[in-house]
Amino acid sequence: MHLNLFPHSVLKVTPLLQFWLPRAGNLPLSLSLVYKGDNAFNYSTVVEMAGLDALLVLIRNYARHWSSIALHIWLPALLRLESPLDSFASLRRLTLDCGVGFEGNQSRRLSAFSNAPTLRELHIIGGVSAAQIDLPYPQIEVLRLDNSTPEHCMLALALAPNIKHLTSTLWSFDGVGALRMPTQLSLLRLESLSAVLSYTRGPALLDRLTLPTLEHLTLDLQGPEQITLLTSFVLRSSCFLRRLSVKFGPLRDAAGAFTQLFTALDSLEALDVRKAGPALDIAFGLLRAQPHLLPNLASLHVERTHASREEEDAELLADLLEARWNVPDEVTLPVRLRQFRLHSPLTTPPEYRSPAVRRLGRLRAQGMVVEITSAQRSWFYV
Repeated sequence: MHLNLFPHSVLKVTPLLQFWLPRAGNLPLSLSLVYKGDNAFNYSTVVEMAGLDALLVLIRNYARHWSSIALHIWLPALLRLESPLDSFASLRRLTLDCGVGFEGNQSRRLSAFSNAPTLRELHIIGGVSAAQIDLPYPQIEVLRLDNSTPEHCMLALALAPNIKHLTSTLWSFDGVGALRMPTQLSLLRLESLSAVLSYTRGPALLDRLTLPTLEHLTLDLQGPEQITLLTSFVLRSSCFLRRLSVKFGPLRDAAGAFTQLFTALDSLEALDVRKAGPALDIAFGLLRAQPHLLPNLASLHVERTHASREEEDAELLADLLEARWNVPDEVTLPVRLRQFRLHSPLTTPPEYRSPAVRRLGRLRAQGMVVEITSAQRSWFYV
């Protein structure tokens, strides 16, 4: 059951909740509580304060049965829950949205959720630092940080050394390049990292991390130097990265950087490229000319944002896929490329009877999954 409460609705439904919650608490229910203040910056109104007080009473009395709590409350008001509570025995997921960029009194800490023995997932939204929140960080396995600074992200990672999955959107108060992260961190259990909408800050964060168990990485790359950062991270971590989801920004003179990266990614099984620009053709050309690169690659999905000449494009793709399917005897590959999907809305589809499309059709007949669409139309009429 999901409760979405505003201050005025808390006051209206409190009698009903006080009647129902004690009776529902013994049932196998998952209760999620979302509270959004009418005015996040000002809890001085009578309705706001009364609604907040009623909410705190509900939490104190009945939260021991809730598995998920999401509170969208400005941190100074949330600090009224400052006494440690022992009533979060079932809590597994906690979301705290305390306002973007709040610095406030760093000496005051939110300690209400410090005793939550089953807490495994934490989602922090806004500029509040993990250092201001007392939580059982060593038991956290899934961490999401939205609108966080790189410094706050590194601090949270230092507090939660056993996380397995990290998702972050990173921003900087001091500008895009102002990253003041003083330490290197090694996280021995992290399997999945997604740095979305983080632009240059995502690769810079990787430069401070060693992740030997990482298997899945989602990242934005804006230039050859960031490809080099990613390559250094993979080599330093000695990780067996199995899936890479990447969005490429403008890339020039990237052939050397791509070669180094593809050489390092010898365990990669799936590559998902989003918003690919003209540099994609460089990568395709390398994989066609050097079939020993990415030897374990079985799946390649691409979303392309630039137009290309349809016949030249079709020839390049046919050459690439044949090279990864009909592997020469002198090249030893553990697997063949089995799945290729390309969405290229700005490219006009080639004539379906063209030699290149016929070659691609033969690969489909032999068992390779080939799906290519241009201008909302498939290259194949099957």
